[in-house]
Amino acid sequence: MGIPLRIIAIKTVCSILNFIGRRNAVSLHLHPRNELGGYASFHVRTEDALMMQTKRISDYSLKGEVDYARTIFDDMAHRDIVSWNVMIRGYVQNHRIGDARELFDKMPVRSSVSWNTMIMAYAQEGKTHIAMKLFIVMPDKDVIGWTAMISALSRGSHIEDAWCLFKQMPEPNSVSWASIISGFQQNGLAAETVCRFKEMLSAGVQPTSHSFTSALAATADLAMLSLSQQLYCQLLKRGFESNTHIGNSAISMFIKSGSFCDARHALEDLPRPDIVTWNAMIVGYGQNGYGIEAIMSFHQMKKAQFLPDRVSFLGLLHGCSHCGYVEKGMQYFHSMQSNYGISPGPEHYACMVDLLARAGFLKEAHKLIKEMPFEPTCIFWRTLLNGCRIWGDLELGFYAASHILELDPYNSSACLMVMDIYASAGRWKEVVEMRRQMREREARKELGCSWIEIKGTIHLFTTRDDTHPEADHIYPTLQLLSCDVAYNAEVVRN
Repeated sequence: MGIPLRIIAIKTVCSILNFIGRRNAVSLHLHPRNELGGYASFHVRTEDALMMQTKRISDYSLKGEVDYARTIFDDMAHRDIVSWNVMIRGYVQNHRIGDARELFDKMPVRSSVSWNTMIMAYAQEGKTHIAMKLFIVMPDKDVIGWTAMISALSRGSHIEDAWCLFKQMPEPNSVSWASIISGFQQNGLAAETVCRFKEMLSAGVQPTSHSFTSALAATADLAMLSLSQQLYCQLLKRGFESNTHIGNSAISMFIKSGSFCDARHALEDLPRPDIVTWNAMIVGYGQNGYGIEAIMSFHQMKKAQFLPDRVSFLGLLHGCSHCGYVEKGMQYFHSMQSNYGISPGPEHYACMVDLLARAGFLKEAHKLIKEMPFEPTCIFWRTLLNGCRIWGDLELGFYAASHILELDPYNSSACLMVMDIYASAGRWKEVVEMRRQMREREARKELGCSWIEIKGTIHLFTTRDDTHPEADHIYPTLQLLSCDVAYNAEVVRN
């Protein structure tokens, strides 16, 4: 009978081991008493029991059963710093920051993990001031705490405070640099972002993929081709050319800088382009009036076994609109639903209205607006009005203008378009009335500008701008060029 009993005992222990899920949590000792029998005994070590209970707290917290996890925590005979931190993290993960703080305040001893968990929790909740209070009293600040606080200030639009805090860091690492660089970029400070990136390189810190994407996005906003090429050389030098996410950012940067040749080279350098890569090329070509190239990229994407999505068709329709490919545009628009099961959104309908209105199909554009599965916004009527202005359809233009004034009477650009259509019809009383209403509403058209990059420096110009230091030389030169163009035009006509 001894041998069967031993087998039963071993099976029982194995069942317990399978139940608790940790074979190393139990010490199994077999003591033979004689040649026919024996007994099994096991002893659950205290530290292993603590580990098991801590794991259960984590598991139940991840499932959202944080109250049951707290019950396990309260029933523990012994708790270490890890179990306290896991319970606090469970509350934070379930958005119960008040309970997390209550437990944090009760901790007999706190580690850097405890402090950083609470700092990041308050930061994610947007309570930057409380996070800062905790950070100030944190006894042993580590790089994680510094970086978390810098990120929190950046997200809260306190970028200057974030930069001041960053400069106080004892030894910022690549993650800290990535955080502050991203903060400048997300707050719309493109030039400062590039400066911080250069400072990081000068400090001998290896850039991360995150810092590169932030710098690429900032350079795209600056639209400086020379700077874009320098930055791309840096990522090639540091071995990031195979990173698809960085490659996509580089393509967008070159497109915004006006260099489609460099964008195409960046695409060819990518070993594994994805749908975002192809969409960047299609949208870039389409929005800049390269309709044929947008269509070619679209078909190359399909040949590469990528299914087009909503963004792909948006870029494609933009290209057709700018180039007047009405029939092609209609085909692609209808194929969205019929061939790919994609329901066109407002942005796709807006492209189609623009395509038809630009090409002079004003009635068709109006019909499409009426048949849309949603209420038309001001942008649709403005697009139609622009077509009416181009093709001289005053009746439909007045109809579109009435809808614009009804939906958005304070939009200055819309009011100017309406005034233009009134002036075309000789209805000067309406023009004067519209001007009076604009003055009363203090409606101002946003100032337009143009710029040119010369030797790495951006020169910005606005309407009637005489603030440039070389204005005395620029405008006479422009006048000479204008006279020369007019003279050559006259020669050609004769």
